[in-house]
Amino acid sequence: MGFHHGSGHRGVLVLSFPSLSQSPYKVRVAAAQDLHQLADILTRSFYPPTSWRQWAFPFLRFSIYEDLKQRLNAATAHHACLAAVIIGPTTTSEWLVGTVEVAPRRYPLWVNRQPRQLYLSNLAVRENARRQGVARHLLAACEETAHTWGFRELYLHVMEDNVSARRLYRQAGYQIQYAETTLLSLLGARPRRLLLRKSLASEKSSPGLDNGCDSG
Repeated sequence: MGFHHGSGHRGVLVLSFPSLSQSPYKVRVAAAQDLHQLADILTRSFYPPTSWRQWAFPFLRFSIYEDLKQRLNAATAHHACLAAVIIGPTTTSEWLVGTVEVAPRRYPLWVNRQPRQLYLSNLAVRENARRQGVARHLLAACEETAHTWGFRELYLHVMEDNVSARRLYRQAGYQIQYAETTLLSLLGARPRRLLLRKSLASEKSSPGLDNGCDSG
């Protein structure tokens, strides 16, 4: 797997997977023109437009769009929003099917000790593209990004009752660091949130990795 520039995306790097030479899927750094598709993927994944949510869906999508736009425009060091795309019949036509963000972990203000940890969030895949390896390839892209930036560990959170997500992360090599117990979880009103960690120290970076990766 290696970085290369994609056609039609100025300054955007693409991650191509040699093992998927027959597949249309690729992973690249998201750009401003992706915002509408990314917001739709995230909103439908985390707030499916069912029941009362169908009325709130446009407002939720707008809020997610604005939040993501702000993060992309901030050009923060060691932050990347990655997009899994299907390449269309022409080099400039793409359809986004998944996304994930990777950035230094943010801590609550009351946490005194704040170790430098690279954190994954907002992993989402379109419903009609699930169970086709998209999420696994997004996680692999995060690992290569971490290597490029000099990090040797990756962290993420998952809800204890999210069985399918926990299975995905376990198969990808993530292990539970600890479970966050709250008053709501003690009362059985909400599942615990699990912090997962994967060590990359024993893994080697793929040949052909471009260390000049654009982090934005």
